[in-house]
Amino acid sequence: MKIAFYNIDIQYIDYLKKYETSKRGFTRVPNVQYHSGNNKFFYGTVLNINGMDYFVPISSKSHNKQDDMPIKSKDKIKKEYATLRFAYMIPVPNCCLKMLNISEIKDYTRKERIRKELAFCRKRKDKIEKQATITYQRIISKVSIELVHNSCDFKLLEEAYMQYSLEVLGNAYECSDSNR
Repeated sequence: MKIAFYNIDIQYIDYLKKYETSKRGFTRVPNVQYHSGNNKFFYGTVLNINGMDYFVPISSKSHNKQDDMPIKSKDKIKKEYATLRFAYMIPVPNCCLKMLNISEIKDYTRKERIRKELAFCRKRKDKIEKQATITYQRIISKVSIELVHNSCDFKLLEEAYMQYSLEVLGNAYECSDSNR
């Protein structure tokens, strides 16, 4: 799969949110629709577990947590663009993905920021994959109650992924590549 930024199908996100809420009483699956009309996008495959690709949400806000990675700029005025939020990564079937086409973004400033963010991420692909693995292990090993409470429940989301694949998509893991 190409390293890129992706939008994830809103109905799939809603499915994950409902599934996690039904089991935990709350969800940490990220909201993907902003009031501005833009959708939150996710950094492409960083981890594959049991045949499921995980995607990391990009937050436009600066965060400073152990399981986050700042996307930094060489710009002297604005040092940080955004943050990769590994504690909120989610497994996603390929057919629920649509690659973000940066060239179609009309706002020049936003387009350039996103282009630079993607270049930053591509350059640090190995570091991103390593952090995703570390965070995944920290959360499923329950190293910190606070971390577990403030993160997606990866095992639950993997169950939801498989359930969604069977119920909605009609197969165990794969679907057409028409959206990528």
